[in-house]
Amino acid sequence: MRRQVLLCGLVVLGLSGCASLSSSNLNPLNWFGKSEAVTATTADGQTAVVLKSLAPRKGYPAFVDTRPLVPSVADITIARSTSGAIVTATGVVPTLGYYDAQLVPVANEAQGTLTYDFRISAPETAPALGTAQQRRITVAYSLTFPQLEGVTRIVVRGADGSRQTRR
Repeated sequence: MRRQVLLCGLVVLGLSGCASLSSSNLNPLNWFGKSEAVTATTADGQTAVVLKSLAPRKGYPAFVDTRPLVPSVADITIARSTSGAIVTATGVVPTLGYYDAQLVPVANEAQGTLTYDFRISAPETAPALGTAQQRRITVAYSLTFPQLEGVTRIVVRGADGSRQTRR
């Protein structure tokens, strides 16, 4: 015990003699250098200044959403909010246990239309059937005023069809 106290005392005494611990190599904040700007060429040939990052050299793989569409879309509502609107969609699933529901924006060529896929993950095991109310899943998507500009129709797609609402 005496050795430990003596050793700790010597370490504290030695560190107190240092002018500054912030410039020391013992400080973990000094282990890496500061970020530096580098130039990169974009796909269209323009030069852009970017910071070095930990991204892979070949880039990230393209994300593909493998979740299926909800079997049936039962209802869509749009509620005004202080920042724009909230789109709420309710879907009906065949059994209990579905999870990770989300409205996913879809690229749309129609002018004034926003289209969303109602995607959901199926359970891995065979769950109970449940009642009709238990099998309803509701998701929401927030839209800002700039996103709503010029929009006259919102469509939510499911596996068995889609529902729409108009302004």
